[in-house]
Amino acid sequence: MEKVKDFLKGFVATVIVMFGVFLFNFYLTHPFGIVSVLVGLCGFLILYPAVKKWEQRLDRSDANQK
Repeated sequence: MEKVKDFLKGFVATVIVMFGVFLFNFYLTHPFGIVSVLVGLCGFLILYPAVKKWEQRLDRSDANQK
């Protein structure tokens, strides 16, 4: 049962990140306007925790190499 829960958590997290990428892509591919800026900002806010997590992972790997 625990493996199913872990799979579902990973799946939902992936869907959330994909939605954030879609929103950010909307901002980058559409003309500049209030809607594209707001949608892009929402996408960035969804993706920001993923960026912070990658920063932590990269910092940890740099510490292991020293």
